Amino acid sequence: METVRIDTPQNVAIEYNVATIADRGLASVLDWLVLAAYAYLLWQVSRLFDASWSEWTWGVLLGLPFLLYRLLFEIFMDGGSIGKRVRKIKVARLDGGQPGLGHYLMRWGLRPVDMAAFIGTVVLLFNGKGQRLGDIAAGTTVISLKQRVRLQDTLLVEVPPGHVATYPEAIRLSDANARLVKRVLADTGAKRPFLVHDLAVRVRDQLGVTTEEQPEAFLRTVLKDLVLLTAK
Repeated sequence: METVRIDTPQNVAIEYNVATIADRGLASVLDWLVLAAYAYLLWQVSRLFDASWSEWTWGVLLGLPFLLYRLLFEIFMDGGSIGKRVRKIKVARLDGGQPGLGHYLMRWGLRPVDMAAFIGTVVLLFNGKGQRLGDIAAGTTVISLKQRVRLQDTLLVEVPPGHVATYPEAIRLSDANARLVKRVLADTGAKRPFLVHDLAVRVRDQLGVTTEEQPEAFLRTVLKDLVLLTAK
């Protein structure tokens, strides 16, 4: 599977699995099914109430959701959509920051170009970073959030009996990030305190949590929580 290296603002390099074309395609199919279900429901409602809507009304009720579905869902669902959530993939920035409105608008605006003659698929096949034209322009890609292996078998983190997750958000930490945390904690070099601090800031911001724990204690707690939550 292809991976992408993301350099965070804290100069911590993190590897993610790139979402496969199959996952992106299935996510797109699921999104189209959601839109089709919405259109069918709208048609049934109009029949039920014998509504004689004008062409303008139909255009608004049908056209706007079809036009803005992906843009709005990516903005309000942290780079995802219903299809992406099901396939466990999401939009991410290559520079490690959080995608903003401008990034989502760029991807959305270039989608018609990507769809024309399957240009987006061709670019995806040869790009190597999981990017279509919209992603290249926006500086984004689509990453996989799936756990490919059991983390408790690779991280070798001991979870005490009766441990309760302090940070349920830890489930969003990718396996690549988890292994990076493990490597940094095991580091014995002179730069270890700085690496631990910077990585703790990055993980805290990524998970969207606030904590009073010291950086090292926080990272160790996150690893324990992750192993506990993924073992369920």
